[in-house]
Amino acid sequence: MMLGSLKCIRGILTLMVAVFCVDGCTEPFDAPEEDFEEILVIDALITSEEKRQEIHISNTFLFGSTLQTENGAVVSISDDTGNNFVFSETEPGTYVSDVIFGAQPGVSYSLSVNTSNGNSFRAGPLSISQDAVLESVRGVRSTSENGQEGVAILATGFDAEGEAVFYRYDYEETFQVVSVANPSFDLVVVSETPPILERVPKTREESVCYRTQLSNEISIATSENLSESRVQDFQVRFLPKTAFELRSRYSILVNQYVQSQTAQTFYEDLRDFSNIRTVFAQTQPGFIKGNILAENTNGTRVLGLFEVAQVSSQRIFLEYDDFFSENDPPEFIRDCPTEQYPLSSPILFELIKSGTHKYRGEEPTPSAILYIVSPRGCIDCTVYGTTEIPDFWED
Repeated sequence: MMLGSLKCIRGILTLMVAVFCVDGCTEPFDAPEEDFEEILVIDALITSEEKRQEIHISNTFLFGSTLQTENGAVVSISDDTGNNFVFSETEPGTYVSDVIFGAQPGVSYSLSVNTSNGNSFRAGPLSISQDAVLESVRGVRSTSENGQEGVAILATGFDAEGEAVFYRYDYEETFQVVSVANPSFDLVVVSETPPILERVPKTREESVCYRTQLSNEISIATSENLSESRVQDFQVRFLPKTAFELRSRYSILVNQYVQSQTAQTFYEDLRDFSNIRTVFAQTQPGFIKGNILAENTNGTRVLGLFEVAQVSSQRIFLEYDDFFSENDPPEFIRDCPTEQYPLSSPILFELIKSGTHKYRGEEPTPSAILYIVSPRGCIDCTVYGTTEIPDFWED
């Protein structure tokens, strides 16, 4: 599964008017709502991977409100060989190609978006102009700029033809979540009036799960002014040794995109915008210009980038013990205190009924059996992921 091109746009630029907290001040600065401008945001990346391509369309929204997806648009990609790829809206604001296809070298592609209110937007024609191989992805023990020990994920890309100049990286990480306890039984409510709990055999697996997270940072590199078209050991991800992701087995899929100078400039501007911490910063990027043009609109502006990119990917697996000899793996994702109650306890009944706690074990005492419970997330890993083992997973 590849990541979309402008994931950060939906997290950064759709908040065009926000409530900023000025460094050193105790009172927030409220941007006036009358200055808010609704802008269409288009995330359109077509890659060389053979898959159902995705395009995401939304609108800018005020800080504190929900994402405003653009629904009911007519979206298509056409090429100069006569093909037209129609995209259907599979969920609000997400448009997926009806057929599987990948961008081919030497073929030009154009984007067409017609919104439900009659506005039209176009981009292209664009084609894949350079090719590069993601030669390696590796994890190394490292120390961050702020002195944290951890694991750096490094990528090396190379174009033997010497034509690729601008590179971008993103990733998809998947890791195991192993519950702190795996009891064979559950406590269930068998009657509410009167309140009665019963210990029964567990009926589902909830001790080992898999959680997937997508990158949310802009990682760009260039071989400009170098003797060869190579990006050597570019840091794509840094995991502190205390990161929960390293507690058990960890995997990362790194994607390398070879992009145009236009795309490189766009992402540089986007990165600069996202790094501004105050409205009074000396550097203000203004409106970030992409390559999507508005046609036949009522004055609506558009923000986004249409990309046609060659992509190369590699996946690696690693574990904490691969890098650190001390037997001190990261702590669980949350605290897992225990509480003990007799089966007839009203408190125990409410904890189980509400679903906040689950059975963990028992403690016999001279007067009664005490039932041990912990917060649900300590026993049931499906709070954080899925028990379905990914197709790519290797133990």
